[in-house]
Amino acid sequence: MKLLDVSGLQVFFEVGGQIFPVVDKIELTLSEGECFVIAGESGSGKSAFAMSLLGILPQNARVRGAILFKGKSLLEFDAKSMRAVRGSGIGYVPQSSSTSLNPVLRIGTQFHHVLRHSLNGAESSKAVTRILQDLGLDDSVALMYPHQLSEGIKGRLLVGLVACLDPMLIIADEPTKGLDTHSKEGILRIFERRVTQRGRSLIMITHDLDVAAWLPGRLGIMYAGEIVEWGPVPVVLGDDCCHPYTLGFLRSLPERDFIPIPGSCVGLLERHTGCRFANRCSRADAVCKRQHPELRRVCEDHWVRCFHA
Repeated sequence: MKLLDVSGLQVFFEVGGQIFPVVDKIELTLSEGECFVIAGESGSGKSAFAMSLLGILPQNARVRGAILFKGKSLLEFDAKSMRAVRGSGIGYVPQSSSTSLNPVLRIGTQFHHVLRHSLNGAESSKAVTRILQDLGLDDSVALMYPHQLSEGIKGRLLVGLVACLDPMLIIADEPTKGLDTHSKEGILRIFERRVTQRGRSLIMITHDLDVAAWLPGRLGIMYAGEIVEWGPVPVVLGDDCCHPYTLGFLRSLPERDFIPIPGSCVGLLERHTGCRFANRCSRADAVCKRQHPELRRVCEDHWVRCFHA
């Protein structure tokens, strides 16, 4: 069953009286129990896309297009209606676990505050113990404060706090950023179980292609505000990837050739003509610099935004 349907989504920021696109014509459908990973370098518009789905963009942002969640238009919701959706309908895991946990409350108390509307005191205590076990943490963590815990443990706890509301969709924005391999894998296992065992949906935002390789589903590569390639994770990360940026992204990984992409990404607040990757692409010709490529299907469920793919 279709859970999320995003069509022609554009996000603009108003800066100095001018309007600049930061997310451009995103198309995305997500079914129940499906995972979609959006990967790209910093500044590509990934977080702006995530915040547009949640209705938490800054005041100078403007949104066009359609966002349907369970068939209802989120862009038509007022602030009160969006607050009702966030949490039980759509959960959000922000980038920083350090600032998202309350520094003056014990971990157990923070879980009780989330669970108190659905469970009584005794049931809530049992639920906290069970959640900590599912997160691979000792019961004693419930008595601790955030400053007593490592970044990896705080990251897992933040995911647990969001997951205990059992939202139909979780949007996770760089939840593994800056974590060691062990902590990263612990968080990804939690998300993987929610998708494969509980049939919940996930949108994962990341700059780390290793994260994408962990998760089932589809992968979209984002560059300068738009999706330049998307398809099944093994296809996009394998030898069948087609877009020059995806190829360069993969070659820049330490376990691959570790060759950086030359040049720098065009700024999201710059005016664009032609392909947005043309200034860094060895395949670029006059057409690339003059015309903007549309997404085209190269095979079943695999789409690429390139004239030469």
